[in-house]
Amino acid sequence: MLISALAAAAVFIYPIYAETVGISAESDEDRCRVNDIGNMNGSGLMLFEPEHSPVTGQAAVTVPEITEQEPETVPAADDTPVFPEKYLRTYNRSTENDDLSDYDIHSGTIYEMTFGKGNGPEYIELGNNAQLRNCTDIDNDTVRTGFYPAPDIAVELYSDEPQVLILHTHTTESYEPYTKDWYDERYTSRSPDPDNGVVAVGDAIAKQLADAGISVIHDCTVHDDVYTGAYSRSLSTAVSDMSEYSSIKVVLDIHRDAIEYSDGSRISAVTEIGGKKAAQVMVICAADDGTYGVPDFYKNLHFACELQQSMEGMYPTLTRPILFQYCQYNQQVSSGALLIEVGSHGNSVDEAVYSGELIGKSLAALLTGNALKKPEAIPVMAGIPVYFLERVR
Repeated sequence: MLISALAAAAVFIYPIYAETVGISAESDEDRCRVNDIGNMNGSGLMLFEPEHSPVTGQAAVTVPEITEQEPETVPAADDTPVFPEKYLRTYNRSTENDDLSDYDIHSGTIYEMTFGKGNGPEYIELGNNAQLRNCTDIDNDTVRTGFYPAPDIAVELYSDEPQVLILHTHTTESYEPYTKDWYDERYTSRSPDPDNGVVAVGDAIAKQLADAGISVIHDCTVHDDVYTGAYSRSLSTAVSDMSEYSSIKVVLDIHRDAIEYSDGSRISAVTEIGGKKAAQVMVICAADDGTYGVPDFYKNLHFACELQQSMEGMYPTLTRPILFQYCQYNQQVSSGALLIEVGSHGNSVDEAVYSGELIGKSLAALLTGNALKKPEAIPVMAGIPVYFLERVR
């Protein structure tokens, strides 16, 4: 049965307090993992997080220490725009089109829901009203001490070398074409068209980073044309990109969640920010009990907590609590590697893309706070005001 409040209205904002969420992990890396999101007043709400990440022997990628260099002369201005396009590289973006307008059968209901803060001993309070949910056997006090070994993430602003890598293990994960209170069961929430799904979210994140002078690669390689083994393929992509560019310090794997009730009704995880609907965001951070091959997971945790606080501080209610659990999800490649779930299969693509913009702004604010600013790398365009140069230095 549905929550009575849900039955009362087709579309609404409903603050939820997820209590006693059960996490189960299948041993087969390619089987779906199903998480029961608490009793939810008897709602039977389920979160489906597809496919385990593989446990591999891949060693963590060593990130070289960055040292400040002597300033050089700022290059002369010309008429060629270099900002922000210079700092954004997009690889392997599909050109396929997928018209979703034919999916017009009302097969089931989509309910809007705003996930609030959780209650229970597994929840840890962070700054800026942010939260972490500890789903490991590590006690909370020990987890808190893990906040302190900060990762070596000091990005270089206005650099020709990429600092951030964005990719997608499940590249075809997609959203509803527009905000609505029904879905067509024929639509699998998968689309080869990058404008329909998580690739569009990655575009939005990447643009905000480039706007801030942070050089970013958005690798849109499709890894889930065959679903089984997608994490192994995305690992190969990440290692390849990081081998070519040792300057990469942050690796974000952008996904789309799937939340629904036992009767098939779907959830749109949504909030309102700046007068617009935004898909809620959940960061997943790996923990290692010695069997997952993520030896520096506390550094990833530190980064996750900093990003969570930046997002929630700048845009309250944007996030669901960080999910800290035993897994790998290829987070061994960097101490700045995270998986981010943006919305659910009930959200519209516009809501998800707007959240991508907010994630990008939050991450840019976090990274530029510790960035190395190189005067010789400051972009100069024709007619740029002198005061701008002084400010960015």
